[in-house]
Amino acid sequence: MKGAAQACLAALFAGAFPDGATGADWRQVALDRDRWLSLERASTGEKATFLYYRFGRGFDPEGYLTACHLLRDVKSGVAYRMNPKLIDLLYIIQIWLRANRQPFHIIIQSGYRTPEYNRTLANAARNSEHVNGNAADIRIPGVDIATLNRLALAIGVGGVGIYPNNGFVHVDVGRVRQWQG
Repeated sequence: MKGAAQACLAALFAGAFPDGATGADWRQVALDRDRWLSLERASTGEKATFLYYRFGRGFDPEGYLTACHLLRDVKSGVAYRMNPKLIDLLYIIQIWLRANRQPFHIIIQSGYRTPEYNRTLANAARNSEHVNGNAADIRIPGVDIATLNRLALAIGVGGVGIYPNNGFVHVDVGRVRQWQG
């Protein structure tokens, strides 16, 4: 099933870019350009659309810091150096949705968590990827979480957990795995 979903995404991506993606890993094709994100922090209402990576030059310091700020532990106010692979994962989700004319503005429910805050959460894993700056819990208004979950699984980068009762999908850049919470 996962291979079929990735093939479907690759076919969709091949038509989504004018320079074509035939024979190329569609994820790499998506990354071979300037990278913008449109994020909002659910608990604070902070919103930003920003360039975080300049193709051929690397990460834009101001954009990267904006991403880290929006993904911070809101309870403690602590920002963390988020894993650039996580930021790229959010970008790949957005660019696929945009290419397919879907809503793409990501709402961050949770990003980085301090170890202290993580310990206070009833069902949080002790070794949560949130504590390492590798995870985000997200939703996208106008995209049901089952669809977002399937997209994240098809991207095949790390862990994906769907939380239907809470209305979000967990994505991380740890080992590949999936679950329902």
